[in-house]
Amino acid sequence: MARAAKAKAVPPVSTQASATQTSHALLRWTELAQRAYSANTLRAWRFDWAEFMGFCARVRSPALPATPDLVRAFIHDRIAAGKKPATIRRYMATIARAHRSAKLSDPTDSEEVRLGIKAMGRTLPARQRQARGLTWEEIARYLTVRPELLRDHRDRALVATAYDTMCRREELVNLRIEDIDVQADGSGTILIRRSKTDPRGEGAVAYLSALTMTLLKSWLSNSGLHSGPLFYAIGAKQTLREPLRPAAVGATLKRIGLWLRLPPDQVAAISGHSTRVGAAQDLLALNIDLAAVMQSGRWKDTRMPMRYGEMALARRSGMARAAKAQGRT
Repeated sequence: MARAAKAKAVPPVSTQASATQTSHALLRWTELAQRAYSANTLRAWRFDWAEFMGFCARVRSPALPATPDLVRAFIHDRIAAGKKPATIRRYMATIARAHRSAKLSDPTDSEEVRLGIKAMGRTLPARQRQARGLTWEEIARYLTVRPELLRDHRDRALVATAYDTMCRREELVNLRIEDIDVQADGSGTILIRRSKTDPRGEGAVAYLSALTMTLLKSWLSNSGLHSGPLFYAIGAKQTLREPLRPAAVGATLKRIGLWLRLPPDQVAAISGHSTRVGAAQDLLALNIDLAAVMQSGRWKDTRMPMRYGEMALARRSGMARAAKAQGRT
């Protein structure tokens, strides 16, 4: 009897082999993913997986393989922690990817988890907080400031470039000087080598207005840059440091919001995507067709540009036109 009890305490060889195979599969996928996905995507997956691992440690359950009941409990835990529906759905995508990569059954593809997600949608607001857009009227006011420091030249060129190209912050900091093409009328174009919606790196060409080209020439002349990354961090003595990082884009736009004397809550809502949001709002307010807006912002579907421009679209909706025709304006 004692011998049998001792034998029970030793994990079966098949279980040990299965755990080893899972570990090897996951490590192999991680190595391949380093070359296939952007650093930001990989960073988000690591964060999501760390959140799930932390929960599993608290409830003393294995993360791989996870059961549907465990994932459902994780959903409830994250709801209680105040996480947004979009964030929780991202967690589910990460958990699913980890299991598929380890060649394990996906626990999120179960009725228990699907019902948990559906229940979340009924109890939590699905609407996400939108970045506060910076429109051209506001940017033009900021550009009336006379540049005195090297940082002023950079910030002016950066905000105008961000608006014209509708770049996401990661795209903006990866722009390169040699990819600028000057046109005969003083305007220009710039190649966006890679973007969130272009994982293969096929690239896209964005327009630069004559005003933006002037601001860029001033920045490059004062900085002494001739090739390489377009935007750099500025040191305490107004000297160039390392190439600008994505987080610095949001900080720069918030500083512009402060100069504009926007209310504190609006400054807090400014992010690295605020010029992208503001440009979409301006284009739709100018009655530019949605296809052209999508092309300018490199969107693959209408959801985000319509979300950004919902106020402008509401003002020219069927009911808005009816109110004008009926004299109710």
